[in-house]
Amino acid sequence: MGAEFGVWKPSSLDDYPSQPLKNVDGAGPYFGVTFTSPIIKSHSLRISLMQWRQQHLKEVALESVTLRHLSFDLKYIVLPENNISPYASYGVAAIWSREEPMNSEDERIPLDRAGWGFNLGAGIDFLLQDHLGLGLEYQYLYAVFPKRVGLTDNYSGPKFSLKLYYIF
Repeated sequence: MGAEFGVWKPSSLDDYPSQPLKNVDGAGPYFGVTFTSPIIKSHSLRISLMQWRQQHLKEVALESVTLRHLSFDLKYIVLPENNISPYASYGVAAIWSREEPMNSEDERIPLDRAGWGFNLGAGIDFLLQDHLGLGLEYQYLYAVFPKRVGLTDNYSGPKFSLKLYYIF
């Protein structure tokens, strides 16, 4: 079980492609939780839930767009018996969005939409103590919606993560 923190940079919104750790305008870092199954023959199943928000979208009269990303990934651990374990991961995701309109006289209600995605990535886990670990990961998230959410319908882009996890 773990917590993660990082940068998700949807390419269609990125004004800083040469700065991989700089968030897109109006967005902060994302936060998430991760549950990973025990390793069986160098594989484990990971379920992750994260939330990302972009604020002050005056171009489309929105106070914020919030995305919640639920993914199911298969992790292939290259060195499962070591304290330093590189891995590759791939999986699918369900994505829920919420558009919060700017305060206006017409009192528009928030708009929710669902999308889907794929994840492909690589990372490395460091076992710090018997039950405590740290991880670094790069993933590419392919994330699309059937209709525009906020400024785009395509939130695909790289995600950089720092993870702290507890092993039961």
